[in-house]
Amino acid sequence: MLRDQRFLSLLEDVTLALRKSKTACEPDEEADHPQSRRIRRLETLLATERRLLEEVSLPCRLILDHFTILMDRPDQMIRFRYDLIEAGKGSFHGFVINEWGHVTLNVGNTFIAWRDEDYQYMFYPDKIILRALDATKPELHFAFDFSLKYSRLLEDFQDVPAHPHTIYVHPDLFPNAR
Repeated sequence: MLRDQRFLSLLEDVTLALRKSKTACEPDEEADHPQSRRIRRLETLLATERRLLEEVSLPCRLILDHFTILMDRPDQMIRFRYDLIEAGKGSFHGFVINEWGHVTLNVGNTFIAWRDEDYQYMFYPDKIILRALDATKPELHFAFDFSLKYSRLLEDFQDVPAHPHTIYVHPDLFPNAR
């Protein structure tokens, strides 16, 4: 998408400017200073945004974009289940994508992690299930109040139903698919 290319270009410009400023401002003895730690956090956020566009699957990106709409909104809770354990619910506070597509969500006071390449996705209007390719790994369930069905994001993700990591899509989400 053209929007993605423009955003990647912006991320590259910001990353280069941050690195240049960091080199000029941060002597080695200040590496653990709180301001230096916040700059490293900015670098992590910039890398996450780039990886979101370049490294994770389209179904994973749809989930993360949908959750971003709910971010830091106490009236929009995400409920989650890890395998057979009803883990809880909380506000969505963000995510990080590390190398090799390792995604970590921050929901409430809990961090939930998986590797995108190791999971397939099932989409329902009010929940998403991540099913591991390896049967020994747990299923992850996320439920939310703001239905995917009413999200304008679906227009940008029309290829999700045909993606190899998508194993089920509720007919209400993409009525013209398959």
